[in-house]
Amino acid sequence: MVHGIAQELNRRKIKYFGDSKWDQTAVLKVLSHPKYIGYNVFGRTSQRLYTAAIRVPESEWVCTPNAFVPLVDQATFQQAQRLLRGRTINKSNEELLEALRSLLARQGRLSYRLVKEGPETPSPSVYRGRFGGLQRAYELIGYGGAEDFGQIDMRRRTRAIREELINKIQVMFPNEVSIVRRGGIWRSRLRLKNGRFVSVIVCRSIGKRSQHFIWRVNPIAYERRWVTLLVLLNMKNEAIHEMRVFPNMNRNFHLSVDHPRMNQWERLNSLSEFLKAVKTASLKH
Repeated sequence: MVHGIAQELNRRKIKYFGDSKWDQTAVLKVLSHPKYIGYNVFGRTSQRLYTAAIRVPESEWVCTPNAFVPLVDQATFQQAQRLLRGRTINKSNEELLEALRSLLARQGRLSYRLVKEGPETPSPSVYRGRFGGLQRAYELIGYGGAEDFGQIDMRRRTRAIREELINKIQVMFPNEVSIVRRGGIWRSRLRLKNGRFVSVIVCRSIGKRSQHFIWRVNPIAYERRWVTLLVLLNMKNEAIHEMRVFPNMNRNFHLSVDHPRMNQWERLNSLSEFLKAVKTASLKH
C-alpha cells in the first residue's frame, strides 16, 4: 500500500521536498502524523546526548488539538491508522503462518502463485524475509512433504524431496554431517565434519529411450567441484528411483541407465552407505 502510494505520487511528478522523490518513509510520515488533523504534537521521540533518537509510545505524546486547520477529517485519519496497523510489517510470524493455513484450507494446496495472488496472504518475498523462504514457512504449518505437491507444483515437490532427503542424512549421521542453510537464493547443502561440502542434485525423469529412463542433470555452477549425490526420480517424479555418488559434476547433460560412466559411480542401496560412498568419491576427486 505505502510503496504503491509513493510510486503513484512519483508517476504524477508530485514532488516531496524540493526535487526529492517520494519513498515509503515519506508517505508513512504523512499518513501517520497527527498534525494533518490539526494536532500540535510534542515528544514523539526522545534522545539523550550523543545517542540515537528512540520512538516514544503514542500514549506518552503531548498533543494539543485544534492547533492548526486540519487537512483531513478525524474519521479519515483514523481509518488510515487502522490500515497501517494491519500492514504486513506489523504482523507477527504467527499471523503470517495463519494466513497460509487459511489459504491451504480454502485451496487444498499451496504454491508460489496461490500465495502471490491470494488477497489475504502477504507476498512470497515477505515469507522469504521472515522465514528464509516459502518452503520453510510451509514446514512450520506442517505442509511441504513431497506428497503435498501435485504435478502443477513439480518444482516445489522436487525441492521437498531434496529437503526430506538431506534431513534424513543429517539425522542418520549427526556427528559427521551438518546442514548449512543461508536462506534467500542459497540452497541448503550438506557439510562434512572435515569442512567439505556435498552437492545434492535431484534429477527429474524426462521420458524413456530404449526402455531406459532418461534424467536431466543440471548441476549448480558453484557446486560443480564438490562430491555430488545424484538423486534420480522415478517415471512420475514422485519418489526416488535410485541414488549415486560421484567425485564432481562439471556440466549439464542427459543421463540414462546405459550411460558409459553410470557403473563407475557409487550406487547407494540404502542411505546408511552415504558416508562411505562420499569418502570413496573424495579419494577420486
